Amino acid sequence: MSIINKEEVNEILQKKGEIRGVAFQSIGDFILKKKGQTGLLEVEKQMAEWGADFYFSGISPMAWYPIAWGALSILAAQEVFGWTEQDIREMGANAPKASVVVKLMFKLFSNMKQLSKQIPGFWRKNYTVGEVEVMNLDEDKKEMVLHFKDSSFHPSLCKYVEGFAETTLQFSRPKNSVISVKETKCSFKDNVPYEEYIVRWT
Repeated sequence: MSIINKEEVNEILQKKGEIRGVAFQSIGDFILKKKGQTGLLEVEKQMAEWGADFYFSGISPMAWYPIAWGALSILAAQEVFGWTEQDIREMGANAPKASVVVKLMFKLFSNMKQLSKQIPGFWRKNYTVGEVEVMNLDEDKKEMVLHFKDSSFHPSLCKYVEGFAETTLQFSRPKNSVISVKETKCSFKDNVPYEEYIVRWT
């Protein structure tokens, strides 16, 4: 059974905004590890069928590409391989590991208050649309609430964000600390104009 129909694909293709090429490289890296070169070709074929003229080999890390392609490359992998949302979460968790820049940046901020101030700027450096807002930071409870605004594409991508955020924020923590990220509100399910995630740490 298809995870997305043609109408939903077209809605995504009409989304405005761009994303850095490094995002595609991390997605391609995960697919390559799991499915090999043939897997990359299958994803490219699926994207072509959806109307996206996209090739992993032509991506430059710091160049800008349609944000719709970023969403569709993840969904195309889920479509052709029959991956679950947990697989997509794993893909998201793998993505920061492929970026030296992400590792170095977040290792600089071990204090959660300082780190929370960097999160919105990190988004703006990698996306031309949408924003991430830190709604609440409770250092005593060791909780932080994030809202992702104007960046809704498909429920599966919320799982990707969970995994990505978890690994990225883990870079800032001591080795004995554990980060968890959980979506608590979804624009597709809860009739809200954002995705909400709760970050907890030990």
